[in-house]
Amino acid sequence: MKPEEINFGDMQCMDPEEEEKIRKSLDTFADAKLRIATILGFMGKAMKTRFDRELERTGLTITQMQVIFYIARQQRRGGAREITARELETRFRVSNPTMSGILRRLEKKGLIERMPGRLDKRNKQIRLREDLDGLCERVEERIVEERERLFEGFTEEELEGLSKSLRKLLHNLEHGEE
Repeated sequence: MKPEEINFGDMQCMDPEEEEKIRKSLDTFADAKLRIATILGFMGKAMKTRFDRELERTGLTITQMQVIFYIARQQRRGGAREITARELETRFRVSNPTMSGILRRLEKKGLIERMPGRLDKRNKQIRLREDLDGLCERVEERIVEERERLFEGFTEEELEGLSKSLRKLLHNLEHGEE
């Protein structure tokens, strides 16, 4: 595969040998934009792989962990507020059947409880089980460790510059023509 033929979809199904060959030849790409886009694609893939490996130890998926973290944050902020499946569907931009499946699996693993809402018994409120703080703390510690490792050797100025550049890229992705 030639550098000019690479697109983000290729990153998902690229042969490992081909991927390694492209990684080694990144500095030879004449087009800086293609070089950066390719690096970002590889970074996304590598970060997802590392995070999946870490979560594998907990028996959870990324989405399940995101739901747990969201519920934990909401409970810490104001434990009296009810969190519903509808709120989670909206927050995570998924359909009712998708969120129902996620919640069913979390409930089966004993991580959440669904109980009738205080105001409307038909609306089930979702709460983390009391003994889950340790799990959230362990996963958060690993995330912080990985983040520190990822940015090792960067100065504050470099991090600020990188942050600014990546925000521009994100803006362009989100506001570009469809």
